[in-house]
Amino acid sequence: MTADRPRVLLLWPGGLFGGGANFGVPQLLSMASVLRRQADAIVDIVDLDMERAFGRIDLQQIAKPGYDLIGISCYSSYDYLKVMALGTELKRLLPRAWLVTGGYHASARPHEFTGDGSPFDFVAVGDGEAPMLRLAKALEQGKRPLMKVVGPESLADPNITEYDWTLLDRYKPVARTVASQAEIYLSRGCPFDCAFCMERAKRDVSWRALEPERAVEEIHRLDAYVDLSSWTLFVADALFGMKARWRKTFLEGLAKRPCRARKVWLLIRVDLIDREDLELMARANVSPGFGLESGDPEHLKRIRKAGKLDNYLDHMLEVADWARELNVPFGANVIVGHPGETEQSMRTSAAYLKRLFVDPPRGTTGFLSVDPFRLYPGSPIDEEIETWTEQTGMRAHRYPWWHDGDQDFLAEWVDPSDSLDFRKTLSLKRELFDPIVRQIADRFVYDGPAQDYYRRAIDEQLALTSPKHYLHTLGMWHLWRELTGENGKPNGLPRTPREDAELAAIAREARNDCMREHDICAAGPMHDAIENVPRQDFVDREHIALSADDDALPLSEDGGSTISALHAYVAAFEALGLRAGDHLVDLGGGTGYGAALASEIVGSKGGVICIEIEPMLEASARANLANYRQTDYRISDAHDTSLWRNADKVYVAFAMDELPDSWMQALADGGKLVAPIVENGHQVLTLFEKNDQRLERTQLGQVVYVPDRSASKQLGQ
Repeated sequence: MTADRPRVLLLWPGGLFGGGANFGVPQLLSMASVLRRQADAIVDIVDLDMERAFGRIDLQQIAKPGYDLIGISCYSSYDYLKVMALGTELKRLLPRAWLVTGGYHASARPHEFTGDGSPFDFVAVGDGEAPMLRLAKALEQGKRPLMKVVGPESLADPNITEYDWTLLDRYKPVARTVASQAEIYLSRGCPFDCAFCMERAKRDVSWRALEPERAVEEIHRLDAYVDLSSWTLFVADALFGMKARWRKTFLEGLAKRPCRARKVWLLIRVDLIDREDLELMARANVSPGFGLESGDPEHLKRIRKAGKLDNYLDHMLEVADWARELNVPFGANVIVGHPGETEQSMRTSAAYLKRLFVDPPRGTTGFLSVDPFRLYPGSPIDEEIETWTEQTGMRAHRYPWWHDGDQDFLAEWVDPSDSLDFRKTLSLKRELFDPIVRQIADRFVYDGPAQDYYRRAIDEQLALTSPKHYLHTLGMWHLWRELTGENGKPNGLPRTPREDAELAAIAREARNDCMREHDICAAGPMHDAIENVPRQDFVDREHIALSADDDALPLSEDGGSTISALHAYVAAFEALGLRAGDHLVDLGGGTGYGAALASEIVGSKGGVICIEIEPMLEASARANLANYRQTDYRISDAHDTSLWRNADKVYVAFAMDELPDSWMQALADGGKLVAPIVENGHQVLTLFEKNDQRLERTQLGQVVYVPDRSASKQLGQ
């Protein structure tokens, strides 16, 4: 400790999925306030989202001041693996420091941080201020607590804390380059009992808020610190403004003293607000977000969302009308695949959302986000999972999912009910909800401040309807069914990607999108070949999600074999002038994708010889090329020119320092060969044309291919 003052590090490990960050970490600032005032602690705050602006994150440098107490936030289950890794490294760097974690996941599953091998000394359950203060004072007294789990001990009155924004001075100059919005908390707790929500993991769910005048003042203090004129401000409360008097006083105060933020964005239940609230929001430049969750009234009861309000969905329609009249933008979120969901509840919900967003003749000022259900520890469903399973037939395929990689998929891999499995839910989402999201883009009529912010939100939702997004999900589905052995069960679902007609159709759409986005100008037969050949069948399961991208993909763990990018085949085959009836030699054919493309182009009257040096690829390649009778696949060394002597069109899928003389001799007179050749440290795709025993070369552009793996090349032969 420094002169008997505990030195504390509060660390935010970064946001969900590594996506857009928020500037603020107000929950850490609140803890810092208590620790400085009541324990006279020296407190530093490190936000790893913001640290990205300075380059690669260096934990050794972060730990350099030396800390006695380190608190790492584990906000949700998505952070579990990351937090455990950070804790392990910080414990190595500062073995004498007390490590503590808290947040939703830590509160729901404290035992996951207290077992053998865990780097954490303590877990703070619930609000973090009192547990961290208790530990800081124990450090001062030299008395290590015997219990590893500290709390819950809620902060009854948030007004005793303050946000000292100067603790974020390091990030102030770079914040706008990293963060998509600023963030602040004005209240805590939510007494409602939505079945999917993690809030109850913190134990105290009572609604506790700053005094409304103080809440307005805190917003202005943040505005004075960072100048919000180029920001949107997110009020990140679990439930904003539960009490009507508080809510209206706050909105009136903010309307009289508006901050400079382009828009203030907050989350509130739709059944709490009335027209006066919307009018005040319009005056205060505030935009509400509603967790609608479903458009089916029976399903809402199952979710425990609607409470006692009989006209919940009708009121949402009324609020949307007011918002359009007052030019107030709003967001609404629904969950697809919540336990108990059926095909009928999805159809009812989609019909309601069409009424809400698409049917109004004057358009809408709202946007819709459609989220898959995710099974979070600490939620009522998690706590009552046996009952939910018995009553609905739900099934979580990989539970607990937070111990594995691929968390974004595994958290969602849930069959909602006996009558609706994961795959059917996904198909119904595409059929029913995606068209609504797409139509909102044309129906959105809000034209006030921060219009671009809401347009970006709409675009983000549009991206989630793309074939590429669904290709990722289906690829992960096949991968994890194989890893868990589920693909061997006779349940009527496709066992392999090759048997999956829906996957094939989505992958084809995704490849066409890729060609348009990357301006890959392929002539008719070449375009048709890329469209029709199922590239996803030629890559490992883990790369199905990437199979529609214009990138090379590995075919071996060492990266020595790859499937080339789409544009590479276009450039090479067009340079060769490949057409119907031709015969092509494909050297370094991998799993046969290039040979399959060529076979589509040359047709039944042409022929393709595919030569690959790696035996481990043979089984996959032969299965991939089984339907192409004009194609001959051979495991051999491409440098054995006796296999392809007198070929008139040759494609080489690996880089060489120079074209061997033996290859020039093997190429037929009048023949063409395309290969990546290393020149001045760069690979250049090069066309060689042989005429009258002379070889002419034409450079086609820089490329990156795997190097030649031939034993002949390595021996200098």
